[in-house]
Amino acid sequence: MTIGIKYCGGCNQRYERTHIVRDLKRDFPRSEIVPAGEDIDYAVVICGCMSACALHDTLEGRYGKTIITEQGDYAQLKQELMRIENKIEPKN
Repeated sequence: MTIGIKYCGGCNQRYERTHIVRDLKRDFPRSEIVPAGEDIDYAVVICGCMSACALHDTLEGRYGKTIITEQGDYAQLKQELMRIENKIEPKN
């Protein structure tokens, strides 16, 4: 699975946004984490605060998008990605 990451500008961050990517790499080692763009399976917009002002209207992954505004949002993102991964990854 290809996970595209888009960060907000970081003007008012309330937590360490890079920890979300660190956790994605740890929990989804077979996934490719790339800057958000075209041809991604899932988009993650990492905003540093509740304003969530990062532009993402045209950003969409094949299986959806999540907007993160605090570290606690990661648990729900992880569940969603696990669900998707189980659907698209071939079972050996």
